[in-house]
Amino acid sequence: MTKPPLLLFLAHGGDPHRVAMAPVLAAAAERAGWTFDLYYDGRRSGRHFGGWEDGNRTEATGTGSLMAGGRHLDHALWLTTCFRVVALGDPASPLWPVVEAGGECALRSTDPAALYDAAFRLLGQPLPQEVAVLDMAPQTPLGIVAAPFLYPHLMAEPCLGIDASADAGLRQRLEAMGARRFTGHCVDPVRARAFPGGLDAVEGKVAGESYASFSVALARRHAGWGRGTLLGDPDLIAAQLPLAAAKRLLPLYGRPQTDVIERAADLIQAGADPVYGRQFDDHDFFALGRLGRGLQIVDPDPPFASTAAVPLRIAEPPRPFTDFEPDDATLRRWAAEGRVLTTLVLWSGMIRELHCIPRILDLVAATGLRCGLVVTVDSLTQSSPADLALLSVPEERGGVLGRVELLLGSTGRGVCAEGEMPSLENQGGELTRLLADARAEIATMLPPGLMPRGWWPLVDSPLVPGRTPRLHWEEGRPVLRISPRPRPAEVPTETPAASVEAAPEGTPRTAPQTGAPAMDARRLIGNALRRYRLDRFYEAWRPYDSARPGPLRPEVAAAVRSAGFDYMWTKSGFGAAEAVVTDGAGGDGFVALPFTAGDWDGWSPFYTIRNTAQVRSAERRLTRSGKPGWLASNIDSILWMLPGEVLEKGRALFQVAQLVANGGGTGMLVNVTPNTVARYARILAEAKAGHGAPARPALPPEVGGTRAQDEAPEARQPSRDPAEVA
Repeated sequence: MTKPPLLLFLAHGGDPHRVAMAPVLAAAAERAGWTFDLYYDGRRSGRHFGGWEDGNRTEATGTGSLMAGGRHLDHALWLTTCFRVVALGDPASPLWPVVEAGGECALRSTDPAALYDAAFRLLGQPLPQEVAVLDMAPQTPLGIVAAPFLYPHLMAEPCLGIDASADAGLRQRLEAMGARRFTGHCVDPVRARAFPGGLDAVEGKVAGESYASFSVALARRHAGWGRGTLLGDPDLIAAQLPLAAAKRLLPLYGRPQTDVIERAADLIQAGADPVYGRQFDDHDFFALGRLGRGLQIVDPDPPFASTAAVPLRIAEPPRPFTDFEPDDATLRRWAAEGRVLTTLVLWSGMIRELHCIPRILDLVAATGLRCGLVVTVDSLTQSSPADLALLSVPEERGGVLGRVELLLGSTGRGVCAEGEMPSLENQGGELTRLLADARAEIATMLPPGLMPRGWWPLVDSPLVPGRTPRLHWEEGRPVLRISPRPRPAEVPTETPAASVEAAPEGTPRTAPQTGAPAMDARRLIGNALRRYRLDRFYEAWRPYDSARPGPLRPEVAAAVRSAGFDYMWTKSGFGAAEAVVTDGAGGDGFVALPFTAGDWDGWSPFYTIRNTAQVRSAERRLTRSGKPGWLASNIDSILWMLPGEVLEKGRALFQVAQLVANGGGTGMLVNVTPNTVARYARILAEAKAGHGAPARPALPPEVGGTRAQDEAPEARQPSRDPAEVA
């Protein structure tokens, strides 16, 4: 079988020409019928990128997974098995050994002229005479890096692209190849004047703009080309060019990003779901939710975007997944005995989080844990079959069949605050459509026995006021919450800013200039606290410390049921092991289940388990009465299992999984998969109704039942979680 050809561009993450070259090569490959991808190497931290950070950013933050832990070379090898890979680029790229083992080398060089000559000859394309000159240096006091946002222009018409830092020799080599016109695009005026041989024209400017106004103006100019949105900082935009080119994503960015989301609301709504990129902070999930769009988070690292073209196929398991669940008779006996079931729901539904999947499966295999794994369409299409194949492999053959249940997350393709979504009337409107489409696509990848039966939300209800103590104990020490640094806001100035070349000696070239003093009083105090290790006793208030989920929106539950799910989790009603919504009794009705263990994250709007102490605390609270119920919580996998995080926190997660799998501190808990908890909840609701106690309201076909009527008066007042009260 003939493999489809793929052009792979290799460069160092600090090469300024890479941002101008990549869209040119991608467009030429597309015209020639080739697939295109790239890899930028550099120093990486492998840590979770949670968005804007309060002065703690390093050059390796937000650069993606560690090369070994993220299996970058394995991803490249997977490319060579699916495509005829022809690579060209930096001779020092670490991918060369594996690429040459299964692919071809077109040219090892960092010279843009030589690379263009080799690439266009290989692709059978004529060399364009127009050269677009971009600028990768920060401009204006806001430090705007313009070049990564210009790829739609470079892909619209054939051209070459270089950075404004080019020397006279590069210009001469390009002219010898036939280049005739050099046009600057959003180039700093000083750098434009210094360009060797001069520029024939200069288009666009950055002065007087913020990231939001600049990127929105460019996106509107190329709206006819775009079909979706890529939301993120310049480094991410540059590294995800193959994804943007394949899906025709318009690049947007703001500080904060809620600014650009509001400015470009019409473009985002007109584009496809999900929005790709990464959050500035978790407020982005709410802003996108109000537009009916989810966010699918990517990092500037593998998996390669081109692998999505290779269909995922998971084999039918030798036995149905349901064979590994207890039958109804067993569940009824456990209910009569007052047993508490327990499960963990591990979130790993973003493309950037696929590096967690092998570690999650190893964790399950090593501890015997039964759990849920939240996925999305994109996390499945970009995942490696070598990992997910274990879902249908029996334990005796090294797999995890029957122990890991897949759940579909949020919009099915991305994540947003579902409780903020518009048009939830008429059986859920947009949410129903998105979930139904996602289920249909997943059905082409998974066997029926592994299809998700449950749904997981980020926050499926509007937030209401909540209380978080100012002083709390953490790992045996008191911690006092203090006021956070205000979110940064870009205030563009109409006066032309000094260019990078005119900046004083030693001025950082990558840090945005906001006009604030370099060393304010807060920073001095913070440095002093860190010096004497007193910062362990202080923690800034988190964005969602003063909020909690309110009552479940009935339209959300109706939308989830209409999309074909048997049950859903909800962030409402935390702490009580009692279904928030029931529709029918016995083993078949739709139920909405609250979580009962852990605490409110504060940074992100959901409940999560952080240590074994929280498992033991919930176990004592739930077993004290002798009544049946369930202990369930979330695990935010990226905080534990990304390649950089697992080195520090992996042992703690192993202890949590081991405790849950072994029945808790008393050994009386029963570890099951989430669907078993849903079946148990139906049986408990049926038993309660049968004994004359008031049953939960049924879910009507039009809107669905909730506890909103009972909880609305309380929701108006700040409240604390049951677990905190206990």
